[in-house]
Amino acid sequence: MNSHNSIFIFKAENAALTSAVFSSFESMCDWIQKYYLSGMVIEYPLDVSSYDWAVENGYFARKSPIDSAPIFIASFVSAYQKQWHFKHGEILEEITEENQ
Repeated sequence: MNSHNSIFIFKAENAALTSAVFSSFESMCDWIQKYYLSGMVIEYPLDVSSYDWAVENGYFARKSPIDSAPIFIASFVSAYQKQWHFKHGEILEEITEENQ
């Protein structure tokens, strides 16, 4: 994903909803470190859903009718979206397509 066309969303451990959105990974990290936060950051494409992004980039192919169902599309997050896990403000690991 091109970081100019993406955003970074933070979800705290055990939280039901997200609590922060940043346009740069560096700003997100600064905020997480400032407050010693624990949780996960996922990079999301801007102006396109994760589902459409994954289909358009060849990361996901519809194989059954459920793959086009509203409930599936609404909750879809691609394994190809970068993810980072933080504990007390420190990055624990980065999950990318290369290390999955």
